[in-house]
Amino acid sequence: MKLDVYFTPGELAGAELPDRVVVIDVLRATSTLVEALANGARAVFPVATADDAARIAQNIGRDSVLLCGERKGLPIEGFDLGNSPLEFTADRVADHSLVMTTTNGTRGFLAVAERRGGKADADSTKILAGSFLNLGAIVARLREAQLPTALVCAGREGRFALEDAVCAGAMVRGLTEAGLALEANDAAAAADALAGRHMPKLEELLAATAAGTHLRGIGREEDVSFCATLDRTDVVPRFRDRKITLE
Repeated sequence: MKLDVYFTPGELAGAELPDRVVVIDVLRATSTLVEALANGARAVFPVATADDAARIAQNIGRDSVLLCGERKGLPIEGFDLGNSPLEFTADRVADHSLVMTTTNGTRGFLAVAERRGGKADADSTKILAGSFLNLGAIVARLREAQLPTALVCAGREGRFALEDAVCAGAMVRGLTEAGLALEANDAAAAADALAGRHMPKLEELLAATAAGTHLRGIGREEDVSFCATLDRTDVVPRFRDRKITLE
């Protein structure tokens, strides 16, 4: 099975992406949207800017839509929710569509879709959302398909983010432990090594990263702990037709 890891969306320039892609933004976008969909949200529309979010929400129908997102980790003024997974409870999001803009994660999905071009919505294309919360479910889905796959880390403001790399590495490890022979790039090997070192103390790792340190500094320690939860859910979100829904 061919498996490539990209540590930032910027590395996708010139890359030929396969039909299977997993986008990873542990702190916090993919963790948040996994939790939202597990709690009954209908769909998540990832967008680049707050203005885009407001426009799309208006087009869908504001009564059934929640505006969600952050800048510098903080909720956007006038939005219904920020980017804390703890906010996205069943009472708050069930039966709602969410329009979300974040600094890194939602841009990761848009970068993959742009790179895929007209094939992004093809039946054969699956752009999935991965996190520690649904790690086992993602590994199981990739193991069943055994198709060429790319793991794309959202990174942090265009740079390497250790927590995303470790999550990608945990997926690599899960596939090899399941007995799959992988044809992996150097980044996948590096991610595997990082996971081997850091997975035993995952919450400590997340708290010590740049993103984790920033979140703790703005009073979101609980988010860091939550995003370190392994296999909280078995949902597998898929990005297609400009929205993320359950597979």
